[in-house]
Amino acid sequence: MLVQLPNGLIDGADHFNFVEIGELLGRHQNYLADKELVVGNIGHVEKLVAELIESIQTQSGLKWKGDKKQLPWLLTTTDIETILIKIRENTYGDRFYFNAYCDHCDHLNKDIKISLESLKVTPISIEEMVKPKITMLPKKQVEAELKDIYLKDQLKIIELSKGKGDKLITSVVAVTLKRIGDNTNITEELIGDIPVKDILHIQKFMEDMPEGSIDTEIEHGCSGCKKDFTVKLNAFDPGFFDPSKDTPT
Repeated sequence: MLVQLPNGLIDGADHFNFVEIGELLGRHQNYLADKELVVGNIGHVEKLVAELIESIQTQSGLKWKGDKKQLPWLLTTTDIETILIKIRENTYGDRFYFNAYCDHCDHLNKDIKISLESLKVTPISIEEMVKPKITMLPKKQVEAELKDIYLKDQLKIIELSKGKGDKLITSVVAVTLKRIGDNTNITEELIGDIPVKDILHIQKFMEDMPEGSIDTEIEHGCSGCKKDFTVKLNAFDPGFFDPSKDTPT
């Protein structure tokens, strides 16, 4: 299956933003069942992506000649998310069922059906990719520059979310920043000492920043309270690769 990535990999003058991916094999189920990889972690992601990307290429078909095992660490988390969704689609087909709690009434909605193929991928141009993501902090009056989020950053965010509840916001903001002014040593202690107004500005800048994306926010009508609610598909969860109820066998 040939898949266009939201961001892709820039190497020299070439933009490698298409991947050819395979489907899950028996050995990949071992990764999904390995508790050391998947319990509270996303260690299975690196292995699936490294083994199931058959090639990465430009729009014109020029293939990247680098080490494919390094691709999980060279592609943004949005690209990784897209690849995981397409691995699932290529393995089991377009239909996907999942359960979700309504955020209005906590009712469990079962067997929500979606089409994986219909999830919209919005690619970013190479010009936007290389453009520095810089904003001026309103209180400190210094520049802050964001960085792209890769798998190692996602792993760090997951680790932080489990163990540092009292410093979660400052820690996550620190992970997303490349520099503040001339300081590239961004720590949670540094973020803890900047004004809240600046932190809120950074968070808003992140939300509004143009980026390649795949739309994984699913709107559904609750079967309990009848109100619409939104749930985000989690392709990083190993359970995402469980067969759906009507998966062909």
